[in-house]
Amino acid sequence: MKRSRDIAKRMREMLTQDKVGIKEGFSVALTGDLNRLLGDYFELTAPLDLAIAQSEDGEYLVQISAKACRIKQFDTTLDVKRY
Repeated sequence: MKRSRDIAKRMREMLTQDKVGIKEGFSVALTGDLNRLLGDYFELTAPLDLAIAQSEDGEYLVQISAKACRIKQFDTTLDVKRY
């Protein structure tokens, strides 16, 4: 069953690349960058899903879906008490 899901996912990716006009290298680079970025803030439990579509007016719809088991805690300069 997992193999058929993998094949279906790959086919969707190929059709999206053809329709939207993005190359596989772009998609792989963007997915990798987003995984690293979100991994800095969340403990991801699976690689994210990325979907890119183009509307009739030419705008792009970018949907990112990720699963995480926790939010990482850290302090930023905004968290520092001001006197």
